[in-house]
Amino acid sequence: MPYLLLRGVYLGMKGEIIYTYFYDFTDRINLTEIKNYLRGAQEFSFFEYGKAVPEGLNPFELPILLNSGKKEVKFDSLSLSVNVQCVIYSVGAMAIRVRAPIEDISQQLMDKITFDKRFEKRFKEIADEAKNRVEKSLSKYLMVKEKKIFEMYRQYFLEQTPKDFFEKNKSWIAGVLLDEQNYRDLSEDYINNTLKRNVAYYKYDSFIIDWDAMFVISSSNYENEITVSDTANIQLLEYRVYQDEIDRMIGSVNERFSRIQRSPWYILLTRRNMIRLSNNISDFYAEYKDLIDDVNKIVMSFGEWYLARIYAALSDSFRLNDIEKRLQSTFDMLVNIRSFIQDQVSEDSSSFLEWIVILLFIIEIIIIVLPLLKI
Repeated sequence: MPYLLLRGVYLGMKGEIIYTYFYDFTDRINLTEIKNYLRGAQEFSFFEYGKAVPEGLNPFELPILLNSGKKEVKFDSLSLSVNVQCVIYSVGAMAIRVRAPIEDISQQLMDKITFDKRFEKRFKEIADEAKNRVEKSLSKYLMVKEKKIFEMYRQYFLEQTPKDFFEKNKSWIAGVLLDEQNYRDLSEDYINNTLKRNVAYYKYDSFIIDWDAMFVISSSNYENEITVSDTANIQLLEYRVYQDEIDRMIGSVNERFSRIQRSPWYILLTRRNMIRLSNNISDFYAEYKDLIDDVNKIVMSFGEWYLARIYAALSDSFRLNDIEKRLQSTFDMLVNIRSFIQDQVSEDSSSFLEWIVILLFIIEIIIIVLPLLKI
């Protein structure tokens, strides 16, 4: 029989804490092909867990899963056995899950793992080790790119909680989500704002979603929800990567355009260099628009109602729509730069032709006048 949490002392129930790290490591990949190079890799399957999920999850859009074994994490008197999973997406990104299942969990234990940053540091080291192993296995078959941008997301799962658990522990749950150890000092407004994205299937379920973490109270299997959470984080990561790439592309275009204009051979070389620059922009634009479309197609795999609501809450928390609009705005700026360059090429070509006509006219006059001068 589970114990009720009284003043933050004891929970007496099963739970799991998951720290997931998200990395972009290469360009678009064919999951069917790379699965042959990763021993133990498997396709995601439907998860049966007692909840009716309309449409389920479309396995065509899902990533592949690689179980990477177990690790021991120990600090002070606390020892955890964590499971490590690697999830690889077709957009060239991976999620490394460090999962700590706990049979008999207490609030003090959850606080210890959350607020003692040695655990987070060790989890990150484990994730990096798993990432490096996967990249080494795949480096013979694809180009691995070292990128510094990554995301991290925490998930907390409690099973078999009493029906009034959520109401009695709002400030603590908000503190865990916010990584705020002094959660008792949080204002009621701030707590309510943190807990506002709360999605439930059963009457006493709670999937509470915030920017840094998700807190789940449920007696059911939650693997599908983890997949939805990972996908939203992958989308956020890819948007950040694309934004960084396009910002650097615009900087490079401006620098190259300025260098072309300063060249002493500007009139002769402008057209060729400008055309090459315009083509580079076109190729970049097409490549990254396709990649963004691939990211967005992933979320079309979710069910029409319940999982879609989980994703909507994550999307709202991550402000994915706003980020996508900013990204699109930057893409539009790149298109405008390309149009300006094309106009410049057209204008310079016209000017060059005019100078050729003038030069030919002058040569013709010289040819006519020179014989007269000899007389």
